[in-house]
Amino acid sequence: MNTMTSILAEALAAVDRAADKYIPTERDQKFQQQLERLFARDETGNPIACPRKDSGTGNAKGLAVIEAAGGGKSSLIERGLTRHPLLQPKHGDHRPWLKVLAPSPAPTKSLGIEILDASGYKNVSRKNSEQEIWKIVRHRLQLLGVVFLWIDEAHDLFREDKQGQIEETQKALKNLMQGHGAVSVILSGIDTLWSLTSCDEQVNRRYAKMPLASISAVEDEKLLKLILRTLCAEVGVKAPARTDLVGRIVHASRGRFGRFIENVLAALEVAAYDGASELDTRHFASAWEEKEGCEPGKNVFLAANWAQIDLAPSSKAIPKGRR
Repeated sequence: MNTMTSILAEALAAVDRAADKYIPTERDQKFQQQLERLFARDETGNPIACPRKDSGTGNAKGLAVIEAAGGGKSSLIERGLTRHPLLQPKHGDHRPWLKVLAPSPAPTKSLGIEILDASGYKNVSRKNSEQEIWKIVRHRLQLLGVVFLWIDEAHDLFREDKQGQIEETQKALKNLMQGHGAVSVILSGIDTLWSLTSCDEQVNRRYAKMPLASISAVEDEKLLKLILRTLCAEVGVKAPARTDLVGRIVHASRGRFGRFIENVLAALEVAAYDGASELDTRHFASAWEEKEGCEPGKNVFLAANWAQIDLAPSSKAIPKGRR
């Protein structure tokens, strides 16, 4: 390996380390508070590793974490569950929480099979009836000591054009939240999950809602500049000084927290290939052009009228008023 290649490899390795770095924010505190409310409490008020039951129905409580695509909610939830002291495995077969990626399309039977697969149970066939599959699901969750069942991309479970399927899925999840061995269900997904977990009084009561708002270059300026400086320091390059850059990154990110970080990391990678000691606008512009395939006149990082460039969002962002 020659000297130039070695220098580039070291720079790229630094970008990879920066990508692995998690920067806690108020979002993490908010999720932690919501998570604590899902635990039952002992007589002294301290949380215990059991789902909290609704005083009226006796069912376990659930949580819906709602944010537009690319916001970073999955990383947020995974970190919160992984680090919680009550959710640490006590032995090899203990799984205090279980993550499932919602299948798409998502018939109720398919969801049951996905849960079993995530639990390590492979001896199930689609020839099994839906009732048999969900009976095994309940048994597996009890056997593993699952407290929280987290279903990511949960909006795929509730297609609005499949009303019968929605009701069947809601019924299956409700059954897991009832009786001996009940689990708390955490759903995460885009904004359509908001209406689908509020479709009737019973479902609305079952799930607390945690919407994560879009980021703002004005309201969140201090935090976003800190993230930019932190990632640059991790890579070993000087942070950019341009005053309007944070606003451009936020606009390019379509107001999504996770995409903001992705755009900074993409620019840092361009800077690494460039051998630059300082991150600047041209690195962002180059990374943005590669990602979006846009014309130079519509490049958010080059255009004078960048704030007027219409970037069609992949899904509707949650308004600031629903923080």
